[in-house]
Amino acid sequence: MKLIGAKAIKMKKLFLFSILFIGFLSYAQESPVSISTNTTSIKIGEQIQYKVTVKGQNNIVFPTIKLDSLKKVELVEALPTDTLKNQLEKKYLLTSFDSGVYVIPQQEILINNSKYLTDSLLINVATVKVDTLKQKMYEIKAVKSEPKTFDDYKHLLWWLLIILAIIGVALYFIFRKKKEKEVIIYVAPIQEAFQRLKELDEKQLLQQNKVKIYYSELTDIVRTYIEKDIHIPALESTTNELIETINDFNESSNLGISKETIQQLKRVLQSADLVKFAKSNPIVEEIKADRNTVELILKDTQIAVHKNDSVEVESNIENATQTTIKPVKKKKNNIVKYILIGVAALLLIISVLGYFGYKYVKDNVLGSTTSEILDKQWYTSNYGFPEVTIETPELLKLESVQLPESVMTIVGDYTIYTYGSLISDFYVAVNSTNFLKETDNLDMDGGVQGSLKEMGQSMGTIFSNYEEETITNNGVEGRKVTVNYQRKSLLTSKLTDYKLTMLFFADNKSMRQVIVSNIKDDASANKISERIINSVIIKP
Repeated sequence: MKLIGAKAIKMKKLFLFSILFIGFLSYAQESPVSISTNTTSIKIGEQIQYKVTVKGQNNIVFPTIKLDSLKKVELVEALPTDTLKNQLEKKYLLTSFDSGVYVIPQQEILINNSKYLTDSLLINVATVKVDTLKQKMYEIKAVKSEPKTFDDYKHLLWWLLIILAIIGVALYFIFRKKKEKEVIIYVAPIQEAFQRLKELDEKQLLQQNKVKIYYSELTDIVRTYIEKDIHIPALESTTNELIETINDFNESSNLGISKETIQQLKRVLQSADLVKFAKSNPIVEEIKADRNTVELILKDTQIAVHKNDSVEVESNIENATQTTIKPVKKKKNNIVKYILIGVAALLLIISVLGYFGYKYVKDNVLGSTTSEILDKQWYTSNYGFPEVTIETPELLKLESVQLPESVMTIVGDYTIYTYGSLISDFYVAVNSTNFLKETDNLDMDGGVQGSLKEMGQSMGTIFSNYEEETITNNGVEGRKVTVNYQRKSLLTSKLTDYKLTMLFFADNKSMRQVIVSNIKDDASANKISERIINSVIIKP
């Protein structure tokens, strides 16, 4: 009985162990998801890599990560899912900017449409200690307004487009070329002929010994008249054909042209043919006689053809040499045009000011005058290493400079901050140079001369009225140099006098320069330059 009882107890223990082991296996199989992090304690602004691992690769859905209920923990980036052997990994980068202890809740993962929960995670965010005794404190700077962007004016875009369209249509109607109405003036053939004779005399072809051209135009005048007034194809007919046609018309239509006139016409046409085709060279008296003959032929033919309206004929002949064809020009109303242009320009200015605002246009397009710069708020800032403290009307901008390779072995750090440029009407520059090794026997005067030489070459000018004095700033010895120079102003394009002031400080470890350039005769600019120079503080 005892043996049976012992066996029974042993069987019960074995059965209980089996149940617990099977339960553990089933629990392990029901939780194929896990989480891990690279750390659970960070400082403000640092990042945590939060990783979710899922066993298996089929039908797995990672949800949007749930963060702490206080919303103090932020998601920086959700990285792409990594596929490993028989499992998937999803990584998230988290951070927080508020110190404290926060709980990342359980994350819900879908595997084959079944939900599985991860463990929650406790993270600690510590603040950064600031030693106010060792850390140098700075004055609170004034609040600067954000620069305006396109989105600030997007709602006004349609109004601007409408205004520009109106201006464009107005300018189109102002400057479009209007087609002038063609004015057809009918001139009697006899008037045209005498006008052409007058123009032929004014050309002075005989004085230029252009006899062939003279006869060609002379015969063309008489042929054109005959064709237009008598309606005989004279331009395309030979001399014999033309004379024969005139005789036939004279007999059949009773034109009344005398035989003497026809003979005179024949003689002139034959003389012209000899000049044009036989290279005949008549004397000047013969040429003038032929010209006068043509004039008589025109008059006689006109009288014969229009014998029934002789009064009009005589009037036409007398006025023929005075008749000219002048184009009819319409006077333009320039006053209206200028008024419309002025209105269009005014609308454009108003629309630009309304769209961008007067202050934006003033600061970015028109620019501030030196008197306005003197009265506006100034900024005191530290620049470079070693530091140079300076007060300026605008914060200086860091410029990118590529040093020569020959200098890289000497210079450890080089920075330059500027406002404007060397070719502008007002320029400020602060540069600091830190040497890699201490330099012996530093020639400060040579450094000043070298700097001026480089600037003069870059600006294409020569410095004059050189003045130099030795100064000390915060225990650091230096030089103050003032020079004058000339160049064309970008604003007026006129040759203008400028003044350049340079502060030069150097020791065996570093070198610092402050440069201010302005128009020499501008009183406000000189005050600005003096204020900037007097504000310089060199850190020992």
